[in-house]
Amino acid sequence: MLQQYPGGQDVAEDFDRAMSKGWWRHLISRLSRRSDELLSYADVHKQYEVKGQRELGVRIVPIDQIIGSMGRCRDFDRAFYPRQTDTSDRWMSIARASNKQMPLPLVELYKVGEAYFVQDGHHRISVARANGQDFIDAHVIEVEVQ
Repeated sequence: MLQQYPGGQDVAEDFDRAMSKGWWRHLISRLSRRSDELLSYADVHKQYEVKGQRELGVRIVPIDQIIGSMGRCRDFDRAFYPRQTDTSDRWMSIARASNKQMPLPLVELYKVGEAYFVQDGHHRISVARANGQDFIDAHVIEVEVQ
């Protein structure tokens, strides 16, 4: 028997819908020759000299400004739609908890300029995006670059 949200919405259908949106976004990006890849923090780190970092604490972050990852660039696209079906159980577990309004840990982000990179919380961001959220609570560390 499939698990359902209180409103009757099926988490498996939501995951499939998110995967489908990601597939279409990928196709459009290929046709338009624009990347839909998450930026790699390692690549950015190589391009700029890091001057230091500081704790910003808990912030409300626009999901649209989260455009990179510190290690899972191939698992999600730039809009955090999932690309891998092997993480569907984790995604659906987060979706069930989120829709039951269960407290979830803050996502952990690194801020470089106006862009954010995910240290922890890729699935939480993906589910938030799929649920139509524009903002997410996060623990943020700002990286100062030159």
